[in-house]
Amino acid sequence: MKIGIDLGGTTIKGLLFTDAGEVAAEYTIPTPARAGRSAIFSALYCAVDSLWQDGVDLIGVSSAGNIDPSKGECVFATENLLGWTGAKIAEELNKRYHVRTQADNDAICALKGELRFYRGAKNVTMITLGTGVGGASLVNGKILRGKKFDAARWGHVILFPKGLKCNCGRRGCVECYLSATALVKSGQKQMLGIVSAKQIFDRYAVGEAEARDVVERFGVYLNVLLDNIRTTLAPDLIILGGGVAQSEKLIRGLIERTDDVAFARLGTLAGAYGAVEPI
Repeated sequence: MKIGIDLGGTTIKGLLFTDAGEVAAEYTIPTPARAGRSAIFSALYCAVDSLWQDGVDLIGVSSAGNIDPSKGECVFATENLLGWTGAKIAEELNKRYHVRTQADNDAICALKGELRFYRGAKNVTMITLGTGVGGASLVNGKILRGKKFDAARWGHVILFPKGLKCNCGRRGCVECYLSATALVKSGQKQMLGIVSAKQIFDRYAVGEAEARDVVERFGVYLNVLLDNIRTTLAPDLIILGGGVAQSEKLIRGLIERTDDVAFARLGTLAGAYGAVEPI
């Protein structure tokens, strides 16, 4: 049996898999993202403990941040997970549970999870639109990683030079404009009572003018990102996942070219599925 955990900026989602690869149990807990590393590990342990059964022989973690998969260590994370830079994820889990452990970047894990539906695919890019914006790319059958494990991090490509300040320390990153966090901030400037991206999408769906302005800007930025990916890598497919992408019908209507765009079939659980795939 295997446990796959997706550690995101808002929630920790876990799945228990049977030896046949079927989902035997699910567990979700809020991520104490602003409380620091110890609190995040405590929540991570809570998720594993809740799913644990005799016979578990692998725990895999899909984590936000730049992850060294050979060590299962986070070499850099933004303040979306406060204090997570340097976290030895696999090592700490191994000490506690004494089974094989591994960790990888969340967008890479989401891509691995979704690739079960595209066997034989060689050129695929994954974008996760959540608390932040994650990115991963499969090129000629190999996942791009880079020397600092930061290759194909599409959320930190510059969309606007000298634009909004990003948690990564730079300005104008895609994450500042296409994440759920960015959507909420944009919505709050024009509408009252906004606490989630879903609220904005719901108001857009009923024709509220202020919501239309926010969502149409989001659409413009998304199309720029998609075109940049096409120009840079010319992938066969771009998969959109994460919480924001759950509003598939609405977002699909914003995309100018959809022939090479798909939405995550595993939804927000793609990372947990991919967490138990081979590194």
